[in-house]
Amino acid sequence: MSTVYYVAANGSDDHRGTADAPFHTLQRAQLEVRKKIENGMSEDVMVYVRGGLYELESALRFNDKDSGKDGFEVRYCSFPGEEAALVGGKRITNWVPFKEGIWQAHVDKGMSFYTLYADGARVKQARLPAAGYYRTDGLQANSDERLKQRGIRIRAEDMPLHSSLAGTQVYVWPGEGEWNWFSETKPVASFDPENRYVQFESPTTWPVEAGSRYFLQGSLDFLQSPGQFHLDSSAGIVYYWPEIGADHPNEQTILAPTAQRLLDINGLNHLQPVRSLCISGFSLACTDFSREYRMMDDNVEQPEHREGLIYINHAEHIRIEGNKLKHSGSCGIYLDHYSKHITIDSNDIRNVGYIGISLNGFAPGAGPFDSPAHSYTNAYNHITNNRIQHGGELVGHGCGILLYQSGDNEISNNYIADMPRYGISMKGLRHKVMPAELYGIAVTWNNHWGFLHTRNNRIACNDISFVMTDSQDGGLIEAWGTGRGNVIHSNHLHDSGIHFSFGFGIYLDDAADDFTVTNNVIRNLFSTGEGKLWMLIFSKGIGNRIRNNLLVSNPDAIAAIGSQEMAGEENKQIAIACNIIYNSGYLYYFVNYSEERFAAANRSLYWRNGEPCKVAGNLPLASSGQDRLGRKEYDWEQWRLLANGKYDGETLITEPLFMNANETDYRLHPKSPAYSLGWTDIEFANIGPK
Repeated sequence: MSTVYYVAANGSDDHRGTADAPFHTLQRAQLEVRKKIENGMSEDVMVYVRGGLYELESALRFNDKDSGKDGFEVRYCSFPGEEAALVGGKRITNWVPFKEGIWQAHVDKGMSFYTLYADGARVKQARLPAAGYYRTDGLQANSDERLKQRGIRIRAEDMPLHSSLAGTQVYVWPGEGEWNWFSETKPVASFDPENRYVQFESPTTWPVEAGSRYFLQGSLDFLQSPGQFHLDSSAGIVYYWPEIGADHPNEQTILAPTAQRLLDINGLNHLQPVRSLCISGFSLACTDFSREYRMMDDNVEQPEHREGLIYINHAEHIRIEGNKLKHSGSCGIYLDHYSKHITIDSNDIRNVGYIGISLNGFAPGAGPFDSPAHSYTNAYNHITNNRIQHGGELVGHGCGILLYQSGDNEISNNYIADMPRYGISMKGLRHKVMPAELYGIAVTWNNHWGFLHTRNNRIACNDISFVMTDSQDGGLIEAWGTGRGNVIHSNHLHDSGIHFSFGFGIYLDDAADDFTVTNNVIRNLFSTGEGKLWMLIFSKGIGNRIRNNLLVSNPDAIAAIGSQEMAGEENKQIAIACNIIYNSGYLYYFVNYSEERFAAANRSLYWRNGEPCKVAGNLPLASSGQDRLGRKEYDWEQWRLLANGKYDGETLITEPLFMNANETDYRLHPKSPAYSLGWTDIEFANIGPK
């Protein structure tokens, strides 16, 4: 039994909220629900929102007064069979021709927005070049090195036609061209055309060296291509060039976003969280970006960028189910500091400006806590059966799902595709850069994992493809500086390329310790252009276990499994067993080597079109030649001499006998020799959304 209220686009807030006399706004229904909650709940409360478009100029806010109680739940959902669309913006109408395919319309003077939406598609700011990137020039001789963070120098051939650049922004990847880890968007303070130097209003987090990628945006002079817009805020005029073949602007639904979140589910504080609330079946779309984007500080997102179509904090036992979330300025869903037992299930999330779903706890030492145990506030969430596509449209390091200082989460059966950086990323803080003391407690080697909350996560049965499209030194699943006990199990990582520099499949980066990596399928990863697909599984860290993975048909890979000690973080005690490596590079790659690197390595099956099995990198052995990265390669016989034959005594070099590799049917024939090694079949049908 439930108490039911109704909302309809043609309703009235003077109505009673019944099926035949619905409210007009969700805010009016919310007031009625709060009265019901205050008087005590004896059954669930349901708010049905009839199909239609509901424009929100600001976020709809839920706090502890909206919580279900007495064992009952409050649910807001679209009426069955209908779709209620919540959009964060104002429609722009009355378009008139400007020139050469460009239209103009008036908005309120002083109004500002940094992305636009037309008929359910993003319209980006006018930019130069219209697509792709320019490359920065080096500073002039004897220049102040601090200028590398204060701005960029433009190459002579890329100089804009006008010289002021007033009101524009630079979208840039700080680094040296190759180190494209994070992007920033920087407002321009001034431009010196004689020296070709663009100065930013605030410095970039990292220096910008010669060869870094960038583009300019935000000038009417840059509006030279369809599918882009420019806003003259002071004049209150929007200029818009529709895509070729698009409807007349006055026949399109064109929305200027007015908010950076649509639903704000945020209790009063961590002692008064919002609970027992369900949001189901809505379409949520169209939020704004920001004038400036600053990258994270030690993986901590800046306060002004902790945004999403749905924002959650000071919340427990919330369900977000069966919604369509699209066209956000920032994230799809943002789970901020105090978020526990949140279920995000069966949502369709696409075309987001930044990250599909972002889970962010407190940085080590941050927050009003006296111990690491008390700071463990973002945990026990279930992110399942979601489809997350086309992320990072406004922030270049966008990914499908991010976990920062968030643990004991179930991240399973999601479909993730078309991301500029990772599919799934897990972040924390590596030991060597931790302060000497946190919460008044001395940080030691033995206790440092206790401060790292990205732990005990289960990353399982996810289907990830077409990521790393605009970045490098990353992977389809990645971890850096995490806590212990994470599991990466039975994921399908496929059809993704490294387009420049280098990247990986499963990337256990610096201080990614105590991972269990089992039953994953990595297939058809590739290199394009100057890009290099390095290792399919790259294991830094300590004590990682890599077992029963299928690494198949990745001919561009340098190696199947690699390792490297760097940044002073130990890389040792890796245990490898029962993997099938099929046409996927060298068996192992050691960027450097120590006697403690492998705890064990045995009982795998290797096949490379009948070629001899080799390992590569730097080993204390006699080499047989140079490898593809300029180090050395070693024959199988030499590898077996290492550590007195400790490794791979039972490993087989033979065909695995797939059912039909040509048709990507990688199930094993019953007579496959892999079974004699202890191979366990991968349940392909369990991967992806249910």
